[in-house]
Amino acid sequence: MGSSEIAVAVVRRWLALALEVITAHEEELGRLDAAAGDGDHGATMVRGLRAANAAVEKMSDGAGRLLIEAGAAFSDASGGASGALIGALLSSAGRVLDDGPFDTATATKALQAGLSMVMRLGKAQPGDKTLVDALKPFVDALAAQPADQPLLAAWRAALPAAQAGAAATREMVAKRGRSAKLGERSLGHADPGATSLVYLLQAMETALAEECG
Repeated sequence: MGSSEIAVAVVRRWLALALEVITAHEEELGRLDAAAGDGDHGATMVRGLRAANAAVEKMSDGAGRLLIEAGAAFSDASGGASGALIGALLSSAGRVLDDGPFDTATATKALQAGLSMVMRLGKAQPGDKTLVDALKPFVDALAAQPADQPLLAAWRAALPAAQAGAAATREMVAKRGRSAKLGERSLGHADPGATSLVYLLQAMETALAEECG
């Protein structure tokens, strides 16, 4: 199996695993969101991922195109700010990934593009208690890995930065989105967007291990 075929297999497997893990944590994500929001983040993520999986089911395009279509479907189905941000992350990364090569250097560039889009659309910075607090540390840590390191190893090395970033949001007060209006109510609770992003990154680690390990 060539690099492009492996990339397609990884994307398909990741989308399936992402739906599984987010479904398993749907109630948890809803509880986190209810602390300073309307409590629907888990349901929103599940709805978006179901649509994303359905959108690519019969596609035969490359990995980049799959991510673009998955992102569009996610955004359309999930609605709201979080749906738009995750959809933009997937689509932006897909446009850079295109047909590869499927390696650490290209994946890093793709995620850097996705991060830039998310920060631009959400007008969020690190410390605002959003998914950026998990995504940016991960992207920075991935960029710090040797460019010729296998993607699975680089991904695993970067994951703790995302996990630490999401955990740190417990001590932050939300400054963006609906949660910002409730101020201190969000203190003591991890941001649901940062938490779900970590689950998505962990699902990708599993997909890479299955297809590339």
